[in-house]
Amino acid sequence: MRSLTPVAAALTLTSLVLPLSIAASNIALALLALSLLVRARTDGRAMLAAWRAEPVLAALAAYAAAGMLAAALSSAPGPSLRDAVKDLHRLWAMGLFVAALAVEPAFPLLPAFGLAFGTHALIGGGQVLLGGIKDNMMVRAHAFVHPVVFGEQMALAALGGACVLLRSGERDARGRGLVALFTVLATTALVLSQTRMALFAAAAGFAAVALLEPRARRWSLPALGVVAAAALAWEVLPTGGRTLSALFHYDPSNPHQARWALWDAAWRMFRDRPWTGVGPGGFHRFFAAYHPVPLDGEFGWGSAHNLYLHQLAERGLIGAAALAAVLGTMAERAVRAARVTPDARALWAAGAFCAFLILSLTETSFQNEQFSTILILIWAWGTVALRRGRENL
Repeated sequence: MRSLTPVAAALTLTSLVLPLSIAASNIALALLALSLLVRARTDGRAMLAAWRAEPVLAALAAYAAAGMLAAALSSAPGPSLRDAVKDLHRLWAMGLFVAALAVEPAFPLLPAFGLAFGTHALIGGGQVLLGGIKDNMMVRAHAFVHPVVFGEQMALAALGGACVLLRSGERDARGRGLVALFTVLATTALVLSQTRMALFAAAAGFAAVALLEPRARRWSLPALGVVAAAALAWEVLPTGGRTLSALFHYDPSNPHQARWALWDAAWRMFRDRPWTGVGPGGFHRFFAAYHPVPLDGEFGWGSAHNLYLHQLAERGLIGAAALAAVLGTMAERAVRAARVTPDARALWAAGAFCAFLILSLTETSFQNEQFSTILILIWAWGTVALRRGRENL
């Protein structure tokens, strides 16, 4: 068995800790950066070639620059600039992963993520089983993160398991059985997190995979059945009003419909400052001015719970256009990679990115460093073929 190089070992460590802890993930990324510096003595040209071949890096740099501009022109440049600096974390992570995968294209991401996501799912499920019911509400599965972030992670995990199953016809029965068990476990954990949009996002991601991989189409009806079963369960289980039907019935007194007010505030912020917005982090600072009464018991909300409206509010048209360039480039390259080499990792990257776009309708996951770094790693791993000159095959 081939031993892991320092770069591959750092990538493996990053994959193991990413779903569990952002602090541990940053340490792992630092180790990855150090291992790449050492490796650059022999493979520096390969890393530079991979960076030049990846247009998403330029799009992320432009997005970071747009954030800095919005911060500089805001009414509070200091706090906004401190918030805008976070954009560099995504650029840094993407640069590290692109370089690392250029020298370690066969990096075994699936076992590492399988162990991490599987452990996370088991812990989350255990929380529900042991937590019982309090005040007519089940404990939401969350493991070590917020239930929403946990649900989003499980959506990506379930998609990954499904993609491996679709492309594992040559695997032995035991291997397929383990992957199937993992997929069921991740899907169950997703449902127990009660993260409704994550379930829809996973379904949308699988639909994208089905468009790219004909073998997935026969599983479309079972996938719809899972979504329908989860929707029905949320209607009758003690979820404290977190039902799907509640999403389609506007009731200002329902605390679970706070998003309507958040979206309205974001839109009005954008209309007041349409070009550069109120500045990164400005939604939290200005929310009370646009919504002077408490919302769900809180005065200061830091997220519009919609990535696209949030970006318009904080960065205006310039920042939103920069974000659109990033997302559009990543989506186009993920789809192209899945068409060039429709293996499990390319299909997972395309499906995961589609799921993320749907998640962004009710969350701002792109600004969550932990989730966005996981997504970037899956995407970078799934699009390796494009940076190795195989797009014309």
